[in-house]
Amino acid sequence: MSFHPDQHIVIKCALHLMKQWPLFMDGIDRIYGFWPDNGTNGYQGMEWQREYGEEILDVSLNTQTFLKNETKLNTGFQWLNADRLPFVSQNNNQLALPQLDLFTESKYLVLHINQKIGSENSQAHFYIFFRDNKSNFGITESKEAYSTSEKAIIGRLAKNHSDSMVSGFLSHIAETVKFRETTRNILKAKNNLIEDEKSDFHRWSNYWLDDYLTILSERDGFNYVIEDNVRRKLYEKCDNLEQMKKSIENSFVYICNLYFSEPGDTIELETSYLFIEPEQENMNQASSTINNRVSRTADLLDRLERSAISVLNNGNNLTSAEVGKNMDRAITAPAISDALKKNKVRILQLLSQNPGKWPTIRKHFKPVVNLYEKNKGNLNGTL
Repeated sequence: MSFHPDQHIVIKCALHLMKQWPLFMDGIDRIYGFWPDNGTNGYQGMEWQREYGEEILDVSLNTQTFLKNETKLNTGFQWLNADRLPFVSQNNNQLALPQLDLFTESKYLVLHINQKIGSENSQAHFYIFFRDNKSNFGITESKEAYSTSEKAIIGRLAKNHSDSMVSGFLSHIAETVKFRETTRNILKAKNNLIEDEKSDFHRWSNYWLDDYLTILSERDGFNYVIEDNVRRKLYEKCDNLEQMKKSIENSFVYICNLYFSEPGDTIELETSYLFIEPEQENMNQASSTINNRVSRTADLLDRLERSAISVLNNGNNLTSAEVGKNMDRAITAPAISDALKKNKVRILQLLSQNPGKWPTIRKHFKPVVNLYEKNKGNLNGTL
């Protein structure tokens, strides 16, 4: 029993259409979908009902024959009476399904959409049940039946909608395959560079850039590509990796906003769209980050000092537990130890640069005393 590779696409696309049809028009109560099963040379099927959701169908031989005849007609769309469809016949026990609550089958018109899917133009069939009045348009009290011209308009709109949904879905699949293939090629090239070009700095730079583009692509959902001229300009104009990262990211953001790009698109950075971030701006940002860290560390020492004074004034022992409990935002003793450890370098620098500040914890709070005593000979680390 053979299985055609195009079958995967046909099944996925048909299931996608089954989920989209209920959104086509208000008041649709029932939909049948059938698509080729190349493994059996027959059809697979599914029914959707508004009240019961989706259900896989066991397609009878009678229905298989009916669908093959429908495929030969290839009309695109046509209107049918519900009682002529073998898969809704009440005499067909295999596919017998409950009557709808408000209407009998004779109260329905059925729009049949014959839809080609996949590279082999496999034909799927969708049967959409419309009430035999205009209540599908949201006019609940309407008893007026559809005219011949109105049914023709609805049929054409539905067929165009179906063609558009299939085209969009297949384009999405193609772009996804292309993106994955491109990503695999990038990763393969990266692995080759690791093995073959470790000693060459310029080649190492290309490896780093490919790796960074892969990370950005996976993070943002795009396929980022940089042409060779841009690579050379980045190497010439950027003084460090941080400046290069910032330049690349801001340039891609600009392109995506300019062309309203969507996830899955391939975004190529050309020379005309490259913006090199000034190094001074990066320095200012780094300086601002350092100042913020120093400020937060000084605030930690201030809070410890105020709490230590309060503990001593209350006649309690100056332990980490007591200090943590009396802080304006109470913390545990392990949390104090962890904060001192993580901010050790900045604490030592601040204590050395400000000998008159924080006298209580400097002289009497053992965690700070021990930290200073053990490291006071090594205070040249950076903030």
